[in-house]
Amino acid sequence: MDTTAERQVRLEGVERVLKMSQERIKIAMIIPKLLEHPEKLKSVLKDTCYEEVLEPIDDMIRHLGKQSGRSKLPHDHTTMRIVDFFLVNHSIHRFFPHLKKNLHERDRQLLAAFHFLLESAHVHLHRSSRSEITKERKLHAIYHQNVDIKKKIKELKASLAFQKVIGKWKTAAKGIYLMKVEEDLANKKWQNNVAIQNEIEKCHRTMRNYHKSSMDRQKELEEELQNARESYEKMTKKHLAEEHELRNEKNKLLLQLQSMLKKYDTSLGEKMRENLVAEDQYLAAKKVLDDFMVQYRQEERIYKNIVVKREEEERRVQQEKLVIFMMNRAAGKIQKYWRKWKKDQRKRKRQGKGKGKKGK
Repeated sequence: MDTTAERQVRLEGVERVLKMSQERIKIAMIIPKLLEHPEKLKSVLKDTCYEEVLEPIDDMIRHLGKQSGRSKLPHDHTTMRIVDFFLVNHSIHRFFPHLKKNLHERDRQLLAAFHFLLESAHVHLHRSSRSEITKERKLHAIYHQNVDIKKKIKELKASLAFQKVIGKWKTAAKGIYLMKVEEDLANKKWQNNVAIQNEIEKCHRTMRNYHKSSMDRQKELEEELQNARESYEKMTKKHLAEEHELRNEKNKLLLQLQSMLKKYDTSLGEKMRENLVAEDQYLAAKKVLDDFMVQYRQEERIYKNIVVKREEEERRVQQEKLVIFMMNRAAGKIQKYWRKWKKDQRKRKRQGKGKGKKGK
């Protein structure tokens, strides 16, 4: 079994334990009300697979009949046996749906909290890292797009403000210049009437030219402002359309996720039943395997005994062959050195005899 399958089995085991705990909490909440009316409880459980608890209930009724002065249930073995039976067979609460509806508000809140805990555990246990990473990436991309849009809007606002300030400064500069010209004309009027008249005409022409250029420049600025405003509106509409498309895609993905969750919930019961059948088959196969392993170990011991004896015999034969080989090799080397030594002795004797004859 690989890591993924093992993890899936463990998650299913955790969910099974949580669901069993929820069922036991339900039966535990209605046990006191069930034991308050034992006769009604007997009539409901009669002719069902839970009839074995009827005998302890009769003992409890007889015990309560003997102690007429007491209305509370005794804390004895019979009562604990009944309670344990209900906790083990927690599906009995399905026979008493009206008791579950009449629970106290605190008990209903506890059941709702446990149900929420079970759903949260299911979602957290079965979520995949790939889907979470994909969601985070999409949100990160949308965030960056919004940051870029805000940055562009800020730049456009700064540009518009700068253009307005420049226009104001130019208008103020033109006003100051006109005032200076008028002052110069007034001073020169006293000096020369003709020159004043000529200068007045010249100033009027200059003023008309400046006014015309000012109006042209103002018109150009208004056109630029209108173009900037139109481009800003186009970008705003485009971004709103993109945001609408992303929102629709998000809603579509949410609907797909809800449908997948519903489909998973419907198939979960079938998978659990298949898992239970597979577990029964696994236990049966395991029992057959255990029986086979017992016989296999017996045969293995016999086989190992035979193999060990045979290996020891082969080792002994090889050891004997090795000893014989070493002895033969040693004998051959000794004979070789002996023959060489005899040969050297004979050679030395011949050399000694030859030197004696030369001396004579």
